Amino acid sequence: MRQKVTANVPVLDEIGQPIVDKYGRPQTKEIKSKARVQFKSQLVRDANGRERRVNLEIDLPRDFNPESGIELDYVTIDGKEGTGTIVAKDEATNLSGSRVYYRTVFVDG
Repeated sequence: MRQKVTANVPVLDEIGQPIVDKYGRPQTKEIKSKARVQFKSQLVRDANGRERRVNLEIDLPRDFNPESGIELDYVTIDGKEGTGTIVAKDEATNLSGSRVYYRTVFVDG
């Protein structure tokens, strides 16, 4: 994993609602992680059950677990930067399901 990803995660208040500024935009904090960014066109199901075509697959380490709908800034192998939104995610686990090796997020970007 030699590429980089920055997730813009919304800041939540005590009851779990996103904190907004005076213009109504949600406040976010950046979380940086290493990743493996691959362009791969495929058809995936999102959280609502709809099929969507995505063209970017990003493998993340097991300690980084972003939610669907989070906006990501990524850097490809070529050094080009881009932005996308997580549509769906998947986990690679061992046979018993007790250990996560890595997470794969499918990004519409």
